[in-house]
Formats: sequence, structure tokens, C-alpha cells
Amino acid sequence: MELSNSTRSYEDFSYDYNYTDELVTMCEVDDYKLTTAVCYAVVFCLSILGNGFLIFALTCYEDLKRATNLFMFCLALFDLLFTLTLPFWCVEFLHHWVFGDVACKIMIGAYFVGIYGSLILLTAMTFDRFVVVVVRSYWLTRSRRLKCSKAACVGAWIISLIACLRDSLASKAQIDHVDIYACKSTNTEDDTVGYYSQLILLFLIPFAIIVFCYTKIILTLMSTSTRQKHRTVILVLCIVIAFFICWGPYHIVIVLMSIYEFDACVHYHLHVAFVVCRILAFSHCCMNPALYILRGKYRNLLSSFLFCSPELRHSGPYRGPTDPSDSRIHPYMTEEALENCGVRRTNATELVTL
Repeated sequence: MELSNSTRSYEDFSYDYNYTDELVTMCEVDDYKLTTAVCYAVVFCLSILGNGFLIFALTCYEDLKRATNLFMFCLALFDLLFTLTLPFWCVEFLHHWVFGDVACKIMIGAYFVGIYGSLILLTAMTFDRFVVVVVRSYWLTRSRRLKCSKAACVGAWIISLIACLRDSLASKAQIDHVDIYACKSTNTEDDTVGYYSQLILLFLIPFAIIVFCYTKIILTLMSTSTRQKHRTVILVLCIVIAFFICWGPYHIVIVLMSIYEFDACVHYHLHVAFVVCRILAFSHCCMNPALYILRGKYRNLLSSFLFCSPELRHSGPYRGPTDPSDSRIHPYMTEEALENCGVRRTNATELVTL
């Protein structure tokens, strides 16, 4: 997960191969700097708008005392932190690093905090859904879920800050070519060991936990008659899948580059794949708002802003109860107990939010 090694080391390729005969074979590999910078600028604009709208909607129209909303709020903050680094990389691609050593350390740190924090939160969200749907413990009330979600959010910030220290402190502005500076890591020893350690601890292990939890969740939903009520499970699953679709290919390409003795002329297709996968990975910061806005209420809210319709915006914050998948809700609970959870029963199986 070394940004400097994976981002800058394979950027500037221009090789000339001269043979003893008069034929001169030129090998000039396009580094796609302009294309990458334009894509980063587009992603930056979409992410600022999307995550800004998501934070506004969650703050004004939702209840942050609900675990899923709190997770989404913190996830949007991590995405925004990652997004704020994109203009700096755009300048580096189009010109060179002009911001100095301190800014280099801060941007590298923010880059990794955004990645690590998002994955840790996605793992926590998945485990929360696992406990709610599969375990369904009566001990896990709404207040306890909220306390656990707050602890998970704080833990995500702490762990991601600690994990980024190695790369952040080792980064500085260095001369890459004549009078051309790049924000790079000064670590040369144990770079491979460090990368694979971070890959296993902060990517593969969370991926394994998420796969296990969602396998159990899906099997549980398939065996129940109320599986259509678990819309939150579908939302979280889509967010998790989007993360691994965006970041998975990027890590695969980086591993392949470390296996081969990389030469852009020999492995040109791998070089192109690296550029494409890096853009895809960086575009993840604007995926979560898009998935969340797919929910009907947020489509209507967004439409009211785009078309200047104040009715929905002035309808006041939504303070609904915990979702129907709350572990306290059971098909055989009494009507009084259901009312305490904020739902009512319309027939023998259906539960409707009050």
C-alpha cells in the first residue's frame, strides 16, 4: 500500500534501445498523466458534492443516534478526507510537487487514513448487520448498538492514524528528475514486507471477515419470511462490494508489479492496467453517496434541491425508529412490546414502522 512506490515509481517511462545496426527502436510509454489528472479532478468534484450532500442529509433529515446512520456519517468523513488529497496529486501529475515536505507528509497520511478508515468501518458495519440479522441478541438494544457503533468509529480513526504513521513520516519531496520534485517515501528497506503486512492486516483479513458475515446473513435471510424488510443489509452489502470492486484490482496489479521485474516496455499492458485500476480505486470516494442516494427518500430530497422545490426540505428532520431488522423485534412479541420498539403489526407476519 505504498503510495509513493505504487504511484510514482512507474510514472515516467521513456526508454531508447539502440542496436549496433542503423535501425533505432524507440520505446516511449505514455504515462497518462494528463488523463489521470483530469479523472482525479472529476472524481474530486463528484465526491465533494456527493459526500457533502450525504453529510447534510444525515445531519438534518436523519437520526445520528441510529447505528447505521452514524456509520454512514463517519464513512462520508473518511471519503471527504481522501478526496481532499486529489487536487494535490493533480498538481503533481500536471507539473510537479510544489508543496514541500510538510504537505507531502500530511497528504500521504490523509490518503492512507481515508483508505484504512473506510475499510475498518465497512467491516464494523458488516459485523453490526451480522449481529442484528444472524445473532439477534436481546442484549443488543438500540442504545447498546449505538455505543458499539461509536466505539467502532473512534477505533477506526485511531487504528487508521496509527497505520498511516510509517508511510507519512517516511515521505518527503524528492527530486525525481532534473528540477522535478515528487512526493515519495524515503523508506527503501523492508518496503515489500511492510506493504504485504498492511495488505494482509488491513485488506485481506477484513475481506475474509466480511465474506463470512455476509454468507451467514444471506443464508439467514433466505430462511426467513421477512427477508424483504432488510433493506439496510442490501445497502451495506452494495457499499462493501463497491469498495472491493474499486480497490481489489488496484492491489492485484501492485502485487503483479512486485512479482515481475517491471519494465513498462515489456509489460506495457500491465502499466496501462495499473493506470486504469488506480483511477478506479481513487473514484471509490464518490461511490458511497451514489449508493445511498438510490434510496427513495434521498432521491426525492436531491430532486427538491436540484429543482428548487422547498416542500421536502422544510418537512423537518426524520426521526424514525430503529429499522425492522432490529434485534429486539421478534415475530412473537406482544403488541405492547412492539410499540415500545416503534413498530406495529398489520397481520401475522408483517411489521410496519410507526
